[in-house]
Amino acid sequence: MRRTPRTPTGRPWLSPARKAGLAGLVGTTVEWYDFFVFSTASSLVFPELFFPEAQQATGLLASFATFWVGFLGRPVGAALFGHFGDQLGRKRSLVATLVLMGAATACIGLLPRYDEAGIAAPVLLCALRLVQGIAVGGEWGGAVLLAGEHAAQGRRVVLTAAVQQGTPLASILTSAVFIPFSRLGDGEFLAWGWRVPFLLSTALMAVGLVIRLKVPESPEFEGLSAQGRVTPAPVRDTLQRHFPKTAVCVGACAVPVAGTYLAGTFVLSWATVHIGFPREKVLGVVLCAAVTRFVVQPVAAVAAQRMGAARICALGLVLYLLAVPLNVLALGSGSLVRIALGVCALESASAVVYAVGAALLVDAFPVRVRYTAISLAQQLAGVVFGGTAPALAQTLVTVGHGSLWPVALYQAFLAVLSACCLPALTSARRTATAAAHPRREVTDAPG
Repeated sequence: MRRTPRTPTGRPWLSPARKAGLAGLVGTTVEWYDFFVFSTASSLVFPELFFPEAQQATGLLASFATFWVGFLGRPVGAALFGHFGDQLGRKRSLVATLVLMGAATACIGLLPRYDEAGIAAPVLLCALRLVQGIAVGGEWGGAVLLAGEHAAQGRRVVLTAAVQQGTPLASILTSAVFIPFSRLGDGEFLAWGWRVPFLLSTALMAVGLVIRLKVPESPEFEGLSAQGRVTPAPVRDTLQRHFPKTAVCVGACAVPVAGTYLAGTFVLSWATVHIGFPREKVLGVVLCAAVTRFVVQPVAAVAAQRMGAARICALGLVLYLLAVPLNVLALGSGSLVRIALGVCALESASAVVYAVGAALLVDAFPVRVRYTAISLAQQLAGVVFGGTAPALAQTLVTVGHGSLWPVALYQAFLAVLSACCLPALTSARRTATAAAHPRREVTDAPG
């Protein structure tokens, strides 16, 4: 008989909580890899392949607008898969999002170019991007919940932060895949090189699916289902009973959501189009920033476990506000090394907020609407702040006649907005936790 691997203390190496954390990490990595592959291609190749008749700046804006279409689908996915996740279970919903995302990404890799299919090419690109958005809209909330609801009391921030590691890991994977193909000549890269990262999605989807199918359902959801307390209309209940709290969560997510796309997609296009650095070198900068985020997030989670998630989140927002002018000065210097340092500083600060933010959101809502509520909050923030970030930054640069300081003011506004929403979010979190555990004193400690 095959034995389950155990630690020296006799406990299984992979407890249900660790399995849920691992499955969330792998599944989220696959989903965000698919999303980031599109983001990278929207800066490097889509303007020329799908909008060739537009001028350079106009084509770039059109490409970024297509990038934003995916964010329009994210609230739809949050409502759709949140409904299923709060009614039928977290696991089933997550399996569906993974398959949908993988299929859409592979199809993008097979799309004809504008000179082959005419207007149908960008239309199909937008449609598939919308499907990507619907899938990722239902992914994040479920993955965070499946890990967080398996966690022991006081360990939630660490396990939800483990799922958050999927975002920088996906960015690392995206850059690592794109870099060798970006070294091809322009003809080969535009003909077939850009397609390979999209087609690799099918293999990654298969791996993620195998791991995700082996994870047990959330014990908190199973307990709710056994008591017959599952809500028949999670979206309605969220909007009727928890709308102010959801709005606060949207504002609190401004920096962690927009920061990634400003430091990745916009900087990538700025350094290649405006400064003229080679694609592979700028992708190297994005890769360094992703590695930095990957290292910083676990440190922030451990610190939050000991000092409180709200305090660490506030610290991250202060650091972000300080890093904004440093990043602008670095981009204006024309030095690739300084640009890398500036982007890494900005990503480090954003990573602190992102790592602990999931635990704050999970604890702010009751179990019966939790999937829907945190998904809607995160994905509405994606529509308002994330998807618009590259296009808005490019517009601000154009209006400012090439100056990056309007972009810096926008980033500072995001930091102030998140900081203003943080106290209300932590207050809602204490209220929800007290309702769930009326006999236990509630502190600022995570979980």
